[in-house]
Amino acid sequence: MTKLRIPGTWSAAVLQISDRLGVRRAAHAAGVGDRTIYKWSDPDTATTPTLAQAAALDCAYVAAGGASMPLLECYARMVDPAAVELAACPQALVIEIAGVAKEAGEAVSFSLAASQPDASRAAMLRALQETHEAAQAVGSLSRRLSSIFRRGAAPEPTMRGTL
Repeated sequence: MTKLRIPGTWSAAVLQISDRLGVRRAAHAAGVGDRTIYKWSDPDTATTPTLAQAAALDCAYVAAGGASMPLLECYARMVDPAAVELAACPQALVIEIAGVAKEAGEAVSFSLAASQPDASRAAMLRALQETHEAAQAVGSLSRRLSSIFRRGAAPEPTMRGTL
């Protein structure tokens, strides 16, 4: 059975990279043995790659068609004060979700307009702007969820029904 990994953690990032590259290629990119990749991707071990190894893994991941830099994103979350300061508030979570829905809808709408054969450069730029805003909204939602998860915050259970 595969171990569950919390998204945004070192182990989840290394697993994401090794899933795309394969363990052997990931190990080669980082200059380590296969077993080290397995250790780095194990959520029950505390070992992590050095910054140079993380950069090499992220670069290899992008070169293999990955759309992000998982280890850089993990590190950025770790050092970004705004990510730490987000309130672990379930009500704020609902607002974040609504914002993601709005931004994603706008990104889809403007991207469809930009996909038309007669689309202008302005339409393409607007689609790019809307997709950027949607990505920011998703990132904010991810940070809020992580904050709630870390702090163990959740709505208080309520009793429903009648006696």
